[in-house]
Parts: sequence; C-alpha cells; structure tokens
Amino acid sequence: FIVFSVILVSLFLCALRLRSSLAEQYSVSSNPKDNSVSSNPKDIPKNKIVTPTRNSSGDSDKPIQVAYAISLIKCSDKQSSTSGLIDAATVLRHSVHQTSMRNPSSGSKYDYKMYAIVHKKAESCSHLLGDLGYHIIVKDSPVQTSEIRGDYLRKHVHKEWCCGADEFVKLFAYTIHDHPIVVHTDIDFMYVKPMDDLFDAMLLPHDSDEGKAARDKVEMEYPDKKQSMPEDIQAYLTRDYHQVIPGRKAAFQAGFIVLKPNQKVFDEYLEIIREGNYVEGFSRENGWGGKGYGGVVGSMAMQGLPAYYYDEVAPNTSVELNGCRYNHMGANIFYDNVPNFIRKYKDLHGKCRRNVEGCEDCRKTDMSLIKNIHFTNCRKPWNCAGCKEDEQCTGKNDHIDPRTADYDHCMQVAKTWHEMRNDLEQQIVALTGNDKVLSEGQKGSYKKDVFMGHCDADGQSGYVPIAASKENMAVTVTKIWKETK
Repeated sequence: FIVFSVILVSLFLCALRLRSSLAEQYSVSSNPKDNSVSSNPKDIPKNKIVTPTRNSSGDSDKPIQVAYAISLIKCSDKQSSTSGLIDAATVLRHSVHQTSMRNPSSGSKYDYKMYAIVHKKAESCSHLLGDLGYHIIVKDSPVQTSEIRGDYLRKHVHKEWCCGADEFVKLFAYTIHDHPIVVHTDIDFMYVKPMDDLFDAMLLPHDSDEGKAARDKVEMEYPDKKQSMPEDIQAYLTRDYHQVIPGRKAAFQAGFIVLKPNQKVFDEYLEIIREGNYVEGFSRENGWGGKGYGGVVGSMAMQGLPAYYYDEVAPNTSVELNGCRYNHMGANIFYDNVPNFIRKYKDLHGKCRRNVEGCEDCRKTDMSLIKNIHFTNCRKPWNCAGCKEDEQCTGKNDHIDPRTADYDHCMQVAKTWHEMRNDLEQQIVALTGNDKVLSEGQKGSYKKDVFMGHCDADGQSGYVPIAASKENMAVTVTKIWKETK
C-alpha cells in the first residue's frame, strides 16, 4: 500500500509539472489588452499550428473580434451632405456585417465591433454614429500645431488636405487595444469580401502550415517580395500611386490600413510629428525626414507620414497590398495625365507610376477580384455622380473625370454600393414591415440601373436618403446587426 501510494504521488507531481510547462508555453494574459495570440512568433513553439479562435477576453467559445474604425473629423464638407455621410456610415457598417461571421454566407470566421474616432470638433454630430452602433471615442488632435518644432511643418500643416493636423486623430486607431487587429478606413468606404486571409497571416505563426497557406493568399502589390514578407506583420497598407511621378516615392493611401494596436508605434508617430522634420518643395529630398515623402496631396499629414514611418522608421514590419484589389479607387496609375503630370518628362509618358512593367490597370480590374472599395476617383455614390464630362452635368464637380478614371467602371463601382444599400433596405422591410423604406427611399428615377432608385437627379442634391425611421434603425442595430453571444 505504501509503495502504491508513493507511485500515485509521483504520478500526480509529474502531471502538475507537465501542466505547468504547457501553461507557460500557451499562457493567455488576464489583461484584456493583450492579444489572445502572441504577436511575437518566437513565443510560439516552432512548427506548432495555433489557430486563433479566441477573442481579446480569452473566451475560447467566442471568435476573434476585429475592430473596424472610422474617423470623423468634421460633421460635413463640400464633398458630402450630412445625410450622405450618415448613409455612408450606415452602408459601411452593413458591408462590414455582411462580410463577417454574423452573415453565415460570407464564409468568414471573424466577428467585428464598430468604432468611430471622433475629433472633438465633430462631437456635436457623433451621436448619429452612436445610433448606428458605433462605439464613440472622442479625441483632440494628438499633437497640437504649437508643439511642432520644425518651422515649415508648424506653419503650413494647417493648410494640408483635408484637415491639416486634425487628421492625425486617425493615429488613435493604434490605441484600440481590446482587439488583436484594427481596420481603419475613411467613411467613404465599403467592404465587398471578407479579409480572413489577411487576418490569418497576421495572427498565425509564420512558419506553420496554416500560416504559410494564409500568406500565400495575400495579394501583394509586388508579388516577387512575398518571400521577404515580415515574420510578424504589423500592418497592411496601399500606396497612392496615381499621384506619383515614376521613380519618386509614393505616399500612403490614407483611406485604408489594417494594423495591430501598438502603443509604441503611436508614441513614435507623435514624436516624429513634434520633431517636424519636413522639407518643403518637390525635390527628391523633400517631405518627411528629407527622404522624398512629400510634394503630393496629403503628404504633410496622413498620406506622407505613414509611408515614411513604415519605410524608414519601422522597415520590414508592413505589407503593401495590391491597390487594385484592396482600397480600390479605380484610379489611373499611368503617367499620361494629371495629377503631377509634367509634359517635358516625355520619356516617362505612358509609363506605370509604380515604375515597373506590366502594371495592372485599376480602371479595368474585374469587379469579382475587388475586396473593398474607396470612393474617391469614382466619386461618392451618395452624390449621384452619373454624368460624363462631355454631358450637361448639373452636379458641380461630380462628373467622372476621364483623365483619372473610366466611366463605365465607375458606374459598376457605384452600383456595388447601391446594391449594398438595397440589401439593407430589403432586410429592414422584411423585419419591420415598413414598406416606406422602399417606396420613399427608392423613388428616384435617375439612372435607375446604377443608382437603384436612390437618385432622382445628377449631383449631390439629387440623392434620396435612406427612408428608415429612427425606430427602424434601432431594430436594425439590435436585430439585423445583432452581436454574437
């Protein structure tokens, strides 16, 4: 009996040691700001396949919840009416929902939570986003102009498109620590397909079979660089090639980024802004750090700064995505017209602004290949931009510019948004029985094959807003977009 007891005790102690060892290898912090999957591949045993299935709370029964954020810097501008911005935020949220696991037909395994980073100047209208289920984060600009030490940046950043130093409020996306991944976009954006491949490649060990498979599916701007993809991907971004002169450095496209929250990155950005080392002019040594990240729209703010950061300050931590598939704008990226077109550079005329051969023409990208859309060159769908330049356009500056975009492609792009809005409207009617959502919200007759009744004339003034009542939208938030339990 004594010998038997000793054996039992020995077995019990061995089991405890084994459990302790496993706990050390696969421990999940009790801090809700820690990711459920380590962001450092060295923390995970080599060749061990770990599929991320937990949310940030560590509850293994819940899927990972990705933060989808927008920034609201001002309540309205000349590009959009207030009703247009509200509907933009509504359709954006619905597109996130439709491409998430809450819509079983999407095939996604990721859940979502909506955030709006609101500049204090726009706080008065932020309740409109709150009513749509966005979690509101009110912030002032993280760096005040008076704090900037560099003379040129301090004196000129307020003139930068669209919002001067106020646009730096977007950087607060790096501080949404309750989620392993944050996707930040402008409000004039929509999702067409899930981004599970991007999320998997970020969270899975780079050398696991699943991690390798996910990385192989990431559509990069330069596929030949796939072998040099970072082991620990901190961000995905696209570049604003349609502005750049071939051979010059392209700015970041500030309307879309996928990132891992990181306080250190946020702090480094702020110190770069405070230092204010920005060189004026259009030489190859202009812009941030005198490294050539300047001379284009937005370069003093969120177009130039992230490009400089990920190229010069934190190299080999980000992945540049194919800009025709992700953050699709339908823009002309060949050097044959505006912007920044210099006629005397005849040897560059017709060349791809990426300065490579075999450039994909984003004006002709098949719609079935597009993951998400940023409504810039093809105009805002809620501005009813259905007019060609050679037609009599009633909407000021709302026509499709043939120098930078293709009209027929832009009509397909606009229709995709209106189809998403129609899907939401149909679901609201099915749930509430309020037929006015369709009879009043789809009463427009202008180019109905494209705008689906949401426009009664060309231009911003011709837009027909969503006709759902406040009560209908409350039901939408709680029933159609209901959270997973």
